[in-house]
Amino acid sequence: MVTLPPELLEAIDSLSRKEKRNRSQLVREALQQLLHRKQREEFEALLAEGYQEMAEENLKDAEGYLASFGELEHR
Repeated sequence: MVTLPPELLEAIDSLSRKEKRNRSQLVREALQQLLHRKQREEFEALLAEGYQEMAEENLKDAEGYLASFGELEHR
């Protein structure tokens, strides 16, 4: 069982009347959207972490390339 504050319950009931849907449908949809958003946020955080790691590796590679290129010019 889930308990909700009266003002939230009233807002849900008001919306359900406007949309001609029952309370359960609205709550179920809201929870599905919340879970989907959280999963997307976690995925985006993993992507950002991966991009950061790749950027650091690319920077090291570029620095190594530039250093070796500089050595060739001085020969």
